[in-house]
Amino acid sequence: MDLTSKIILVTGGGSGIGLELSRQLVALGNSVIICGRDAGRLAEAGNLTGAQAIAGDVTIAEDQERILSEIEAQHGRLDLLINNAGIFLAYDFNTDPDTLQKIEREIAINGTAPLTLTRRALPLLAKSEQPGVLFIGSGIAFVASPGTPVYSGTKALIHHCAQTLRHQLRPLGVTVFEALPPVVDTDMAKALKSGNFKKMKPTDVVRDIISGLRRNQTEMLLGQSRQIKWMSRIAPAFLFRQFAKTEFH
Repeated sequence: MDLTSKIILVTGGGSGIGLELSRQLVALGNSVIICGRDAGRLAEAGNLTGAQAIAGDVTIAEDQERILSEIEAQHGRLDLLINNAGIFLAYDFNTDPDTLQKIEREIAINGTAPLTLTRRALPLLAKSEQPGVLFIGSGIAFVASPGTPVYSGTKALIHHCAQTLRHQLRPLGVTVFEALPPVVDTDMAKALKSGNFKKMKPTDVVRDIISGLRRNQTEMLLGQSRQIKWMSRIAPAFLFRQFAKTEFH
């Protein structure tokens, strides 16, 4: 996939992987639009990276439609949708008083929003000569994480959906990519401590994602994620026990 002079939407572009994606993609000469719920942080990220900021909550249908409408009005098309927005919640399913709200919130942001936004974006992507959708998944899609009762499930959902959509959208000319990084050294994963893995730097994650997009690598196993996928097949019980040792502070 050529990554110059493209119109690119990055959800959750105000921090972490999304911020770094915006920075590197703008530097390559693309028009990048970032969206997120925190208007102040988003504006700051836009000033830092040169991306266009549109505040909005991707879990709300009206916000999805408004963001896409603004892109159509200003740019006429969308070449690449990057579904990056996500949350990572560690809690005890039984004792946490906010369990019910956390379940709904995590599934809405990590699971439902990327899929509904992708569906709504298809008419705009159809106006591109080289349309693509990128899901930012996680290597944790291959193993249940005991400390995060819902997170790994949402990433497994996205992994399966990415494979299915890759098949269904191919006749439309839309290439579906999925990047599966390991734990990334961002604010979202700051509380996560384990001696079993090394956090990957956002700059390295994005560098590898851009390389994968350019090579049309539809499934990108980044860092230790390749090892996690391999271990999930040959020693799933051992892998689960290793993740069970993870601590959250």
